[in-house]
Amino acid sequence: MKIAVIDFSSTSLSLLVEEVSGEMMTPVVGLRRSVSILGYLSKKGKLSERGIEKVVDSIKFLMEAATKVGAESVHIISTASMRMIKNYGEVVEAVKAGTGLPITNLDGPSEAYADYIANREYTTLGNSLLLDIGGYSSSIVDMADSDKAAMFALDIGPAALFQVFDGMYPTKDDTKKMRKRIDKMLEKNLVFPERTFARIILVGSNAEALYGVYADYFSVQDSTMKRMDRRKLKKLIKYLISSDDRALILIRNVPEKVHMMIPSAILAEEIAKHYSSSELIVSDKGVKDGYLRLLVEEFNG
Repeated sequence: MKIAVIDFSSTSLSLLVEEVSGEMMTPVVGLRRSVSILGYLSKKGKLSERGIEKVVDSIKFLMEAATKVGAESVHIISTASMRMIKNYGEVVEAVKAGTGLPITNLDGPSEAYADYIANREYTTLGNSLLLDIGGYSSSIVDMADSDKAAMFALDIGPAALFQVFDGMYPTKDDTKKMRKRIDKMLEKNLVFPERTFARIILVGSNAEALYGVYADYFSVQDSTMKRMDRRKLKKLIKYLISSDDRALILIRNVPEKVHMMIPSAILAEEIAKHYSSSELIVSDKGVKDGYLRLLVEEFNG
């Protein structure tokens, strides 16, 4: 049996199809369509008609791709990006009318739990904090605690941090403001106070894009595990803030996420600093992987 999950995020729609045999799950195909809802939002936070059309067309494209590889069921999920759209109901109705499928909107704790389920293998490393860098929110999970109630979803995604400054690139002062906002959010929500973690497990397309820039800048060789050193990440941030050549490395690696990269890098490095973590590991599994696993576990009883 093949199951497909389509994930609606702030910058793209992505598809994951896996073949399921008992408890065995094998990836079949993964696709991503760049659709930044930021460019289609009104000042009042409503998604424009053109934006809704783009979403529906992209979902149709991904559904066709899933059908071509033999997917027997397709599920559409959305996370924080959908929760911040003021005309959410209108978007859901348009998707249902255009595709015949409903959208399952995950709340913050459910999103964080899906991240945890997708990345349970990292619990073997011990003392690890999971950070899913979304668009408008970030999930934060102690990998040693599987209780959904102990997981956090905070409004400190790179798209939210991007609003702290004007223009494409932040200044040194803007960077300080972002770092201060991150720390205040952690302290206000009592996110694992006075704790330290040996490493951060980074999740999400923004994290994967950040690693691409990091690997290019430091000429990192291909590896089965994508690791970043916090001190080196801080050095990269300084380069991205001050160098006249920063646009070249960003456009070369992440042309569709140029505006997300510096806030993503600052968010990852500041949280690693906050919890005295020296290492960051980028996972290639996220919310849709975890949601698919939960569907299979429910199906298997």
